Amino acid sequence: MRQYSKLGSELILITKKLMSYKTFAPEGNEYLCTTYIKSLMNKIGFKVSIMAKKKGRDNVIGKIGTGNKSLVIACHMDTVPAGEGWKSNPNKALIKNGKIYGRGAIDNKGPFAISYCSIKSFLEKHPKFPGTLYLVTLADEESDNIYGIKYLLKKGFKASAGLIPDGGYMSKAVYGEKGCLQIIIESLGKQEHSALQEKGVHAINNLLYLINLIKKGLKYEKYDKRFTPLKINISKIKGGDIANTIPAYAYCQMDIRFPMGISSKQVLNNVQKIAQSTENKKQSKFKITTVYKTEPHIANNTRLIQSLNKSAKDINIKMDFITIAGNSVAKEFTKGGIPSIAHYPMEKITAHEPNEYIEIKSMIKATKLYEKFLEHYFYS
Repeated sequence: MRQYSKLGSELILITKKLMSYKTFAPEGNEYLCTTYIKSLMNKIGFKVSIMAKKKGRDNVIGKIGTGNKSLVIACHMDTVPAGEGWKSNPNKALIKNGKIYGRGAIDNKGPFAISYCSIKSFLEKHPKFPGTLYLVTLADEESDNIYGIKYLLKKGFKASAGLIPDGGYMSKAVYGEKGCLQIIIESLGKQEHSALQEKGVHAINNLLYLINLIKKGLKYEKYDKRFTPLKINISKIKGGDIANTIPAYAYCQMDIRFPMGISSKQVLNNVQKIAQSTENKKQSKFKITTVYKTEPHIANNTRLIQSLNKSAKDINIKMDFITIAGNSVAKEFTKGGIPSIAHYPMEKITAHEPNEYIEIKSMIKATKLYEKFLEHYFYS
């Protein structure tokens, strides 16, 4: 078996141990990891507390140091279900060809091991650093964050800034994310025999007509050019019961990602206006319901961004700062007054895929990156 450095071996040990706990969303069962995480944090001097809105959905909060300059590094312990298509047992870590395979390897148990080891090394060199550092494992990240970050923020959790090892790439950190509007559009028609189409109101045809109008009509020229343009995804569509009947009902779920400079209210109002104009033309009726919404954000924290940029230069990484269409926990932190950036310790992201893995050499590199980041953040 391949031999690894002391750091590499510790990263593997922690990741394998965490992956042995089955913490699949939506149930999560993050409590399975709590005792082990707490023991790790206690070893390096953290004061540890557990917060849970619901039994079994543990958030573990480690705190060390004092001072107004504070930072939180937050990972999550729930994973998506294993799914199909695996070449190995997804519920058991496999070390092969310099990689750790298994569900949760990169999303997000390997990144916790990286965060922990970087903090451990930082504290060995700087036991009396000037500030407060939090290491947090969150619940419910893969679902709605109701039992995780949303609960912690509601309970008053605060920090000056955050690093979330759960987004971006090794050489690309995410400092801004698009807004997301998810809506259900219901098309209400009139049932009739297929041979008498003129007497019916075709719910499916009307819905498809509306979808095309929305795709053409949601065009915005004025927005923050650090973001890509608005994008629409029809993620779910259904209608009709039998071939010889004009369907009276159909619906679709639409996911709209929009850049800064546009609001969810603005997008929703425009969708509603298009739907109303279509009703007049098509003798149709539409009902629009909002399922989920967030607003675009940029993490405006100079110290945070400069510290990561300097640490990248220290170990010869050219770090770019990007915006993305996805939404991570960094958005919740930023919205809650804790400007945060997301970063993944690998260039290829295998989260949610079959045969998920994390590269051990990338873990070692990211550990050094985060240690340097802590030094720049607290001492620059």
